[in-house]
Amino acid sequence: MIRQQLKDILQKLFPEEKIVIDYVPKEKPGDYSTNIAFRIAAQRKMPPYETAQEIASRIQDPMIKSISVHKPAFINFTISNSYVLEKVFSEPEEINIGKGQKIMIEFVSANPTGPINIASARAAAVGDSLARLLKRTGYNVVSEYYVNDGGRQSTLLAQSVRQRIRELNGKTAEIPEGGYHGEYIIDLAKEVKEKGIEDIKKIKKYAIDYFTEGHKRILQEFGVEFNNWIRESSIYQKGYVDDVLSLLQEKNLTYVKDGAVWIRTTKFGDNEDRVIITSDNRHTYLLPDIAYHLDKMKRQHDRLINIWGPDHQAQIKSLQCGIIAIGYPRDTLEILIVQQVHLKEAGKLIKMSKRAGAIKTLKELLKHVPKDVVRFFLLMRSNSQPLDFDLDLALEQSDENPVFYVQYAHARIRSIVRKAQEQGIEYGGSFAKNLIKETEEIVLVKAILKFPEVIEDAARNFEPYMLTYYLIELARIFHSFYQRRRVINEDKELTQARLALINKTAKTIKSGLEILGISCPERM
Repeated sequence: MIRQQLKDILQKLFPEEKIVIDYVPKEKPGDYSTNIAFRIAAQRKMPPYETAQEIASRIQDPMIKSISVHKPAFINFTISNSYVLEKVFSEPEEINIGKGQKIMIEFVSANPTGPINIASARAAAVGDSLARLLKRTGYNVVSEYYVNDGGRQSTLLAQSVRQRIRELNGKTAEIPEGGYHGEYIIDLAKEVKEKGIEDIKKIKKYAIDYFTEGHKRILQEFGVEFNNWIRESSIYQKGYVDDVLSLLQEKNLTYVKDGAVWIRTTKFGDNEDRVIITSDNRHTYLLPDIAYHLDKMKRQHDRLINIWGPDHQAQIKSLQCGIIAIGYPRDTLEILIVQQVHLKEAGKLIKMSKRAGAIKTLKELLKHVPKDVVRFFLLMRSNSQPLDFDLDLALEQSDENPVFYVQYAHARIRSIVRKAQEQGIEYGGSFAKNLIKETEEIVLVKAILKFPEVIEDAARNFEPYMLTYYLIELARIFHSFYQRRRVINEDKELTQARLALINKTAKTIKSGLEILGISCPERM
């Protein structure tokens, strides 16, 4: 990667420094930039601009066409055309920042008490794309869905189903406090009634299975497959909950207060200790959660990543402290919060819980909007930012729709290639790279060469959205090139060179969309 080569050049000059290379903004000259002169100037107590000039004068490398210094002290590098042309048509570079490290990503894990909502759909898009991204960058990745089939919520679900059965039998339904009132419970209750299931434990198991299978089906339709589906009940069956409790007690990390059992999470940086067993002898979410993560680590994973919704923000610290308490390093567990999704229609936000006939679930959304569009739209913001999903834009088949825009760039290229083949124009062997020299062509070449750098950044930051922005920009650069330069023209050698260039563009778009779990049509 060019960026890494620049880092290496600067690292030889300043071996003790952390080298940062950024892209140059469009309006500025150059391709890459570094701010190292600021730090060196501070150390030497010299003016930053003069320091930048002195550093620039010491850098020489055949791949660099020119170096310019810009106030206050940025050093910009322009990469030579001959170098980028040679590099873009060479074998693609493998990215191996993971070096085989075993990572488990747990995501979605929606309570099996109803259908998957749109917030969980965003977690599914992010988690699945992140798993693909990490695999692409050298990690050994396992994806997992945790089915919370224990605890109070599943009991309330079973009680709610039983009450709906009473209603079907002509009696008054008395849904328990905190129970489930949704219409979807009625369909489940009808099934349970038809099967003659009356025992509350059996109703509970049937209801959990019913929703878990529903989650599997809709996620498969969404293009998301998990390596493992793990149930909370299995963690109890393996004895890990008891093991964790015994381990914490042996370490003197629990105490009894007001009849409840507490864990000393403040010892590991939490702002308060946490209850793990209530005064009426119920386990809080924290105890089986720590046990579940013990189970993950015992399955020989080097690192754990959880993707949660914003409603779980307050639980991050206590779980991380619990992991440390049972003897694992602080950086064992990374928890990513994926913020809420708001649907927009006719320029206005939809109140999903109030509007009659509103889209509330992933299943309903996929009935209205194609899967590819849903996935791309849900990946168009950083995990930490709330996301507005514009239903009107999602259904447009125009350049305004970013998914259509990117996919159409690929389809257009494939159309040009087919046309060339119909005319008997072959490419793919040797061709005159030096014929690619127009500004629009070189801009496209340099954009393609950024692809592995964007993949690396997205993987290091756990942010798949970086790829959506890159693909939109690459499509824009291609469309701009296409409007100004004819690919198939009277000059056979130039035609072959441009066919090679756009074919490389198409492969890059397809590769990026595959990481995002989005199809890449040949025709549109």
